[in-house]
Amino acid sequence: MYLLFDIGGSKMRVAYSQDGKSFEKPYIIKTPAEYNKGISLLRDIKTKLIGKKKLQAVVGSVAASFDTKHSKLIGGGAQLKNWLEKLIQKDIENSLECPVYIANDAMMGGLAQSYFGPARGHKISVYVTVSTGVGGAIIVDRKIDDNTFGFEPGWQIIDAGNQLCAGWSKRGYLIDYISGTSIKQNMGKNPEDIIDNTFWESRADFLAMGLHNITTMWSPSIITVGGGVMRSINFEYLKKRYRENIEVVFPIEQPILKQAEFGDEMGLYGALAYIKTYKF
Repeated sequence: MYLLFDIGGSKMRVAYSQDGKSFEKPYIIKTPAEYNKGISLLRDIKTKLIGKKKLQAVVGSVAASFDTKHSKLIGGGAQLKNWLEKLIQKDIENSLECPVYIANDAMMGGLAQSYFGPARGHKISVYVTVSTGVGGAIIVDRKIDDNTFGFEPGWQIIDAGNQLCAGWSKRGYLIDYISGTSIKQNMGKNPEDIIDNTFWESRADFLAMGLHNITTMWSPSIITVGGGVMRSINFEYLKKRYRENIEVVFPIEQPILKQAEFGDEMGLYGALAYIKTYKF
């Protein structure tokens, strides 16, 4: 029996899997700002879901970046600032008394797409998420590719001179132009409340630039894109702008661009994929 979790900036989702092949209805709760409360909640939810039954392993993701040993969080959104520098893997192991496997949420999302979603059957795939922040991961042979500090495609520079959208970024990072946090800061509205095709086409243009750079550096055969902000972006327009950019570099054949699947439960599907891929 496995416990699966996905800790986001706003919500925690926890579910159990009897066989590592599917999971039961997730338990959803607001992510606490305090780290110790979050660890306690994970233990309490486990008890509510399966009582005192012994777990084979706990597998999950967090919307943050990890140190090189994947033992603690070293970067993330403001919502998880009190979780940083804590030994999260060890603390969950001690609390739930079983092995814990944990990764960045975009990495788990990439596994979900590669194992169950549109990237199934592709040797090299990339998943990009545009939500509160901007993240991504490269998956090779249905495994998270080797890395030292994780993957941070949202922090690529697409506007070195800060000329494309004045006032939005000091250094021209992609995340400053398309993340939900930045859009709310600059527009004074939540992304879902902005009804302006011209605005959303401009955000799609920035994302297309980022996908172009990702393609030239990671060389995937397919890119899947998900996240809450993508509900406001016209995907066909994004595909058009991406093709216009990338076909200059690869005129004969370009990567497939697809919408990611599984929505808010993507992290849990990624945890299942992790179990299947790494076979424990």
